[in-house]
Amino acid sequence: MSKSGYTDQLRIIKSLLIVTSLQKRKDIKAIEAIRKFSKPLSWKPLQDFMIDADVWKYAVKKGYDPKEVFCHPDVLIHNPTTSLYYRGLCGLSVKAAKSYFGTIESLEEGNSRSQLSVEKAQKMARAYNYFICSIIKNSTDWSIENGYRTIIATLGITLDGSMRNKIGEIAEERIRAMIVEWLAEKKLVAGPKIDKKRLPEAIQRTFELKNGVIMEFSSEPDISFTKEKNLLAVVEIKGGIDPAGALERYGAATKSFQHAIATSSRCKNFYLGAVFTPELERRISEDRLVEKTFNIIEILDDPAVRERFFTELFHHVLRMV
Repeated sequence: MSKSGYTDQLRIIKSLLIVTSLQKRKDIKAIEAIRKFSKPLSWKPLQDFMIDADVWKYAVKKGYDPKEVFCHPDVLIHNPTTSLYYRGLCGLSVKAAKSYFGTIESLEEGNSRSQLSVEKAQKMARAYNYFICSIIKNSTDWSIENGYRTIIATLGITLDGSMRNKIGEIAEERIRAMIVEWLAEKKLVAGPKIDKKRLPEAIQRTFELKNGVIMEFSSEPDISFTKEKNLLAVVEIKGGIDPAGALERYGAATKSFQHAIATSSRCKNFYLGAVFTPELERRISEDRLVEKTFNIIEILDDPAVRERFFTELFHHVLRMV
């Protein structure tokens, strides 16, 4: 795969995520669900809902329906997907919201198995109201239209997070499939049997290699090699192509590297990234956690680089070829 092919695929996926998300009209559905809620709501006393009295007066004076500006727990309990609307008004990402009251993804997706307790609904409503009141108080002539734009922007933040996760999945899938195919060609896999036609979609988590080495695919580390329970090598794969996040991605990988070395001082760490900035290269050189680094795009695109990676890992470190 060429460099442009890899980056093009990532951009296509990002475009698809944006388009398909907007087509689901989650924000519109949440607004409609709030507007359809017809049961009477008691907002008194306002402080119980973390609503600022001056902000309440401002919203009422503007002629806004209170439930479209402020969050009431009864609305959340009736339809938990409305959380997306109120969270969006506040400009809170899913990650930020979770830090206040726990997981909300399944609630906002409308998962029938997810139950919203009265206690959690109250906690969510108070947090949302606190933020929206702060925003309105510190804004010049805030309007509900401003709020709608904030919701769209917040959806974009969520999509960006989804995209980053997807990039990592693509890189891991391709590298793992490449390694498994190479090992199969070299007849170095003892089990299980590999069906090349089903790669990379169907790939086992654990493989036993010919010399007794166990290769395991997991989330942390991405790939590990052990023999008789001794950790021999670890491979971390970070496929992000944004230079601004290069250090952050490496920082996440160092957790695995540090744990690997603490487990076995003989363990060799390999870092596979799509972007190597001068600052990242300096960091890698200084912390000395990594045995070798390789560019993912070059591994996928250049047979010579790919063979160099295999030689370093399977010959010099694992002594298999």
